[in-house]
Amino acid sequence: MLNGLSLKLITLKIVYMKIFRSLLIFTVLLSAVACDAPKLNPLDPNNPDSKLGQLNGFVKTQVIPQQAIAGVKVSWKNDNRTIETDVNGSYKLENLPMINGTLYFEKDGYSKDSIRINWQNQKVIDLATIALNSIPKLDNLLIYTSVENRYQDDQKYTLFVQASISDVENDIDSVFVRCAALSFSQQLKYSSQTRFYELSYPYGSKNSVPSIDDAIGKNFEIVVKDKVSKIFSLGSSTIKRIIKQEILFELPANGVTVGPKPVCRWNRFLPGFNFKYLVQIYTDDIIQQLKWEKSNISKDDIEVVTETSLPAGNYFWVIWCIDDFQNRTRSKPATFNVQ
Repeated sequence: MLNGLSLKLITLKIVYMKIFRSLLIFTVLLSAVACDAPKLNPLDPNNPDSKLGQLNGFVKTQVIPQQAIAGVKVSWKNDNRTIETDVNGSYKLENLPMINGTLYFEKDGYSKDSIRINWQNQKVIDLATIALNSIPKLDNLLIYTSVENRYQDDQKYTLFVQASISDVENDIDSVFVRCAALSFSQQLKYSSQTRFYELSYPYGSKNSVPSIDDAIGKNFEIVVKDKVSKIFSLGSSTIKRIIKQEILFELPANGVTVGPKPVCRWNRFLPGFNFKYLVQIYTDDIIQQLKWEKSNISKDDIEVVTETSLPAGNYFWVIWCIDDFQNRTRSKPATFNVQ
């Protein structure tokens, strides 16, 4: 007969064997479930029964070396899904119904782009890197006219354009000013001195065809082409005024002899709009040289004293009227000499 201690040991052994067998069965079942889990998970793109797909990719700058662009909106409109790229420029759109469509990319300051997606039974599509092109920025734009009064009662008209443009990629190829209404298109040249893209376009005399009057109020557009031939329309402006009224000088004139600091005097000018005067004195030589000028003279003034002594020689002076939009008109030249 078994004593009490032996019975207890036999009982414990039976209990431990049941626990071990239960754990073994649970482990086997868990392994089987784990192996089949991807196939059973309807959201797993590797599940052959899944009808959902995944799109992966990167967005970088167009310019070389390419840099990641964070914060780009990536939109799959088939499912009304939008996410943003991370600091590495990467994105991942998961659990998408596998319906062919277009993936859109958009970020302020960059040109938009898109790519057509054709699933063709692919559950996961790794897309090529999308390169977004930065949009140049029009920082400042001046479009104005100049009228130079010449003898024989002729007037010379010039259209001036000055555009300040910045571009983080520094890949501007060319800049144009265009006016569709006038079938007008001219390229602007970059000036390293002013840092403007500029145009000085001679529009002809008062009898020219077409007349410069046709340009008033028309829309002049600034267009940029970059080095990958992408075209950007940056902004536009209009010509506000052409100042055809002539300022009449009084003295010195007609080759009169004066002292080294002459007083330049003119008739009061009343064009009916706000403006400032600019007086300039040039040498009267084959190659004319600007010797003195004064700007921002009040429209109420009718004379100005030359502040710098002029050496002996022959000179002429002109006076400009410049309005608030930089449109301007210049008087005929008046000659004098200094002994």
